[in-house]
Amino acid sequence: MRRVRARTLRLLQIATTLLAVGALLPPDAVGGSQGPTPEQFEDALPRGATLTGREIYDRFLDNKFRRSFQRLRVVSRDPGGSEQSTTFSLSLEDARDAQRRARGGVNARILIEVSEPFDLRHTQYLIIAKDPGPDDEFLYQPSLRRARRVGIKQLPLMGTDYSFDDVAYHDIEDARYVRLPDEVIDGTPVYVIEAFVKDTLEAEFHRTISYLEKEHYVPLRIRYWDAYGVEVKELSADPATIRAFGDTWVATPYTMRNLRQRTSSVLHIDDLDTEPDFAANLFSVSRMNRGK
Repeated sequence: MRRVRARTLRLLQIATTLLAVGALLPPDAVGGSQGPTPEQFEDALPRGATLTGREIYDRFLDNKFRRSFQRLRVVSRDPGGSEQSTTFSLSLEDARDAQRRARGGVNARILIEVSEPFDLRHTQYLIIAKDPGPDDEFLYQPSLRRARRVGIKQLPLMGTDYSFDDVAYHDIEDARYVRLPDEVIDGTPVYVIEAFVKDTLEAEFHRTISYLEKEHYVPLRIRYWDAYGVEVKELSADPATIRAFGDTWVATPYTMRNLRQRTSSVLHIDDLDTEPDFAANLFSVSRMNRGK
């Protein structure tokens, strides 16, 4: 009996010690889903690195958000293998000045005009990214013949696995950034940047990890986590598909996978004009109300 009691006491001591040690370890070390917090590791760079996570991510955003007109096509597939095609144009205008400061309180303007499927044809979405926010977001539906103010950035992009937030403007100040050790994807070296969206912002995803090709900062993979620490989506691209449209570098196609619903959507960039001749009133509600 004494041996049993002594063994039980020893097991309790071991368990107490393990719990105490576990409390000092980062969540991943004890089976949690969250990685290190930015407060812990934001300033800790990989050995030999000179660029911070913030600096690298800023270059990614600079390549992504420039004045352009794009013709895009998304092929979505459900778990049963059925496919649906969505085509639309995306007009983007970076409104910042030479010092990258908001001009007239506006950072960027984005207009999406749908051509397929047929029941969404001529539907338009307008996003005015403002500084300070919140952004202005409008939806025009031909059946109503007028534009109305709505919140669209966290909604699925016309029924695909992309969201409007995936194509919207993002300010470098929206998150805090951690540079993780570099990796290699299909033989291509990549920077790995973990971003934590600030708690003061309403966001669909609260944490992402981006794998950016080193020469042009093109994302070859992005992983997304929700507010509960669950990984919900993943974007991927083949590094062999990276190409230049003018001075903008992209990979096409991109595949977005919804890990919970087991669906996927492949985004094709059919055309990208980096020197578009936009009409003066292109990004306006009045133009939308005329159905143009």
